[in-house]
Parts: sequence; C-alpha cells; structure tokens
Amino acid sequence: MQELARQLRQLGAIKFGDFRLKLHETKPDAPLSPIYLNLRTPQNPKAGPLLPWAVASIAQALLKMARKGLEYQHVTGVPRAGDPFAQALQSFALRERPGLIVMEKIDGEGGRQVTKITIGDFKPGERVLLLDDLITHADSKLEAIRVLEEANLVVEDVLVLVDREQGGREQLESHGKRLHAAMTLRQLVAFYRSIEWIDQAMFERVFTYLSLPSD
Repeated sequence: MQELARQLRQLGAIKFGDFRLKLHETKPDAPLSPIYLNLRTPQNPKAGPLLPWAVASIAQALLKMARKGLEYQHVTGVPRAGDPFAQALQSFALRERPGLIVMEKIDGEGGRQVTKITIGDFKPGERVLLLDDLITHADSKLEAIRVLEEANLVVEDVLVLVDREQGGREQLESHGKRLHAAMTLRQLVAFYRSIEWIDQAMFERVFTYLSLPSD
C-alpha cells in the first residue's frame, strides 16, 4: 500500500489545503477538509488524474482484499467514481469470474442520486460486492445499496480504497453492512509524514480535523 500511496500523491490525486467535499452539499457549514482525494479518471464528469495503470493498481489492491473471504457473484461501483474500479476488478478476477453491474447516477433537485441499474445479468438473491474510491459518510453507498436491493440482490459488503474515518463505517454498520478499506486516512497521512512529504503542522491539522464530530 505504501507504493500505491506514493504514486497517488505523485499523480496529484491527494492534495493538502482547504477543500469542500460532497458532505458540504448537505452540511455547508461543516469545517473545510485539509486533505482532498481525487480518485477519479479523466473521463469522469468531475475529471480526476487517475491513469489506467493507477486504476489497475487500485483494483488489484481491492481484489486482494476481496479474496480474504468475501462472497459475491457480481461487482458494481458506486457511480460514477467507483465504476472504473469495478470494471478493472472484474477483468482481474479470473478465478471468481464475477458479473458486472452498472448503475446510473443523475443530477436532480436534491443533488446527485443513484437511480437504477442499467447493465447487468443477474438472478434474484445473488450477492453483489459494492466498490467505491473512498468513504466519508455513507449516503451514496446506501443509495446504491437501495437500488440493488430493490432488484432483489443481496449486498452485505462495501469495499473502498480509503476510509476517511468520518462516520461512514458506522453508518453502514447501522444498516447491517460491512465496510472493508485498504487503508484509513490516518494511516495515509501518517505515512506521508514518515517520509517527510508533509510537515508536522499539516499532520497535526489533519488529525485534529478527523477528531471532530462527524455528524
């Protein structure tokens, strides 16, 4: 994970400063985040810096975690950031050969919402592994889970690269879902401090921010 953490920082996918997040759409007065992760591809409507090799590296890291006992017949990404990872993971999972499900996200009056399944060949009762780039709060994950469950699919596990440790895990657990994260934001920031890619002041600023109440 350390090499992947280096690569993401060098790509410009992880930045330090003052940033507004998706949570500010519903909580505009929330403190600005001192760290921002843009784990999107250039093709995303909110374009990011992830090149194909970076998507592949992340997907391989997620597949390694999925192979630690997770059961699933299909993979899907939370649209739209999670889609490239689901597609790449499916291509690497030659042993499991999961199906791929794609969902739609639209911009509505209440903000962006996951609305329906657009691609997928599945049977009722089959298990789906839900993938995304990261988790802050779990609202978009729960939207995606609702759409999948309305199609009579079973979703118990959510797999992300980074847990920002701001309440998302607890939200999922309150709905009976399990979160699996390749790394936490604290682990990521501590690593950058250990190799002196950030100074002590920024390290402490991020940790102080993460200690604030998440609701």
